[in-house]
Amino acid sequence: MADIHIIDSIKLSHKGLCTLDETNKWIRLHKQQGDLDGACAIYSLVMAMLCKGLLAEDDTKVYNRPDRRTDKGKLLYQFFNERGMIRDGYSYITLAKEINESAFGIKAMRKNPRTNDGRIGLISDYIYDDTPVIISVAFPDEDEKEGAHALLAIGIEVDSDETITKILCLDPGHPSPKYSSWNCFIDVSKEMKSDYPFYCVSEDGHYKVRLDDMLIIDKE
Repeated sequence: MADIHIIDSIKLSHKGLCTLDETNKWIRLHKQQGDLDGACAIYSLVMAMLCKGLLAEDDTKVYNRPDRRTDKGKLLYQFFNERGMIRDGYSYITLAKEINESAFGIKAMRKNPRTNDGRIGLISDYIYDDTPVIISVAFPDEDEKEGAHALLAIGIEVDSDETITKILCLDPGHPSPKYSSWNCFIDVSKEMKSDYPFYCVSEDGHYKVRLDDMLIIDKE
């Protein structure tokens, strides 16, 4: 029988999937592309910061101008107003550097284990520590090139042998979940012999992916 572990900072209610924000208020967590102006990595970053109680609900409202007199306002202005729409994606190296150079009092750690087992194990360790993980998945696109997408891992599924079978995620490219704490998952129960050894599954279907680097956000 499978067991599911979800980070403690989120809960399902009649309002949907919620988390406690910086003001200790339960607010809607999931951000879908269109709610904010930005690349998928920024959406995942905002959700991670909400889970850690680093932002208030008003900070995520697109028409509210950040107060650049504060350290938080400067950081939000940089991401939403200056670096909001990045056509080719946001490098996690660059994202971590910009977060760590800010004076807001948060730190970003970029991780990139060499093996899939290492990546899955690291995600699991952080989930059991109740810390969401911003993950990057690569996939083959229609032009036989490679695309990338950012997701926020908020849970895992393990089987009776304590083997991790699924990474449960919030995808900013899909509608908010209504009946579960996730709106997509990565099936890691079997590793295929491929450059893209796993499947990412959502209500729209599934596609092959590879786990790439990841980003962890926390207070200093």
